[in-house]
Amino acid sequence: MQVERKCKNCGAKFMARKADVNRGWARFCSKSCKAKAQEKRTGQYSQMLQNLDNGNAYNGYDADMDAAGHIFASGVFGHGQS
Repeated sequence: MQVERKCKNCGAKFMARKADVNRGWARFCSKSCKAKAQEKRTGQYSQMLQNLDNGNAYNGYDADMDAAGHIFASGVFGHGQS
């Protein structure tokens, strides 16, 4: 069963499953609206960017490792891919 909801970020109307509403979910029309609301609330992403611009690490974030990729993310190491 679907119910009409109003996005808490942009105000758009959208349809959501009643079971999700009962769980406290279905507050945003999309993942991007949820991310925008979360950034407004926490400011984590802008803080990370500012720290990186200043040459500082951010809670263990390693830009070099991110650029190189994680060894388990590619699927090359023992994940059945060649």
